[in-house]
Amino acid sequence: MAHRQIHQRGSLTIGTRTYLKNHLRVARQLCLHLRGHRSSLGTCLQPLVDRWVAAHRVRQGEVRRFLTWAAAHQLAPKHLAVSALANCEDRSIMSDRDRVVLAHRLETDESITLPVRVSGCLVLQYGQHCTRLVALKADDVLDHPSDPAVCGLKVGRDPLWLRPRLSALVRRVIDERRPIAATHLPNPYLFPGRRPGQPISASTLARRLAAHGVPAARLARNGAILAMVDNIHWKLVADLLGLADQTAYQ
Repeated sequence: MAHRQIHQRGSLTIGTRTYLKNHLRVARQLCLHLRGHRSSLGTCLQPLVDRWVAAHRVRQGEVRRFLTWAAAHQLAPKHLAVSALANCEDRSIMSDRDRVVLAHRLETDESITLPVRVSGCLVLQYGQHCTRLVALKADDVLDHPSDPAVCGLKVGRDPLWLRPRLSALVRRVIDERRPIAATHLPNPYLFPGRRPGQPISASTLARRLAAHGVPAARLARNGAILAMVDNIHWKLVADLLGLADQTAYQ
């Protein structure tokens, strides 16, 4: 199974951990659905699977891979089938001009809150997703071995070295994090939430970015990723940004 192949590569990136968690969550939801209808994974019938898929179209790919794996390991009937999900991903692209202008404003506008400035720049310049950003911790920030003005992030297999101005903002985010109540220790996450010791939710971060002009869809991410692919090989982009190889290739 793909999960085992990912594990064999070595340490898991943030994106890979998110990918695996999503698949495990879908598998659990399907099993709970079957249990609620007095069935199980080993004895379920096609209509029960179809009913769950009809209510969770966006998870069709994950449940298809899970059932294929379960059938191969004799944990589910081999006759179960889930059709492949047609690729309807939004491939619109934010113009380079709009993306660069907005990123420059976020880097320089002190009236905008620091977490929004940093997370917005990471979306606009490096194609990062909000779900990955909220999982970043201070320990994921790296010091450049030869340039003290540059810091990096561990979001892929290789360090992603940031521009000096954004590097300075990232260091400020680390220094200005709110301490956890009672312990007086800093929240380990780069973008803390209201709950002690927890990050901000991805949906909340996306709403705050949208309020400052960062598109809620994939407009900015697609533009940033394509701009990088124009300059370096797609495999390097995958390693730097923590993308799946197939995603970067497409």
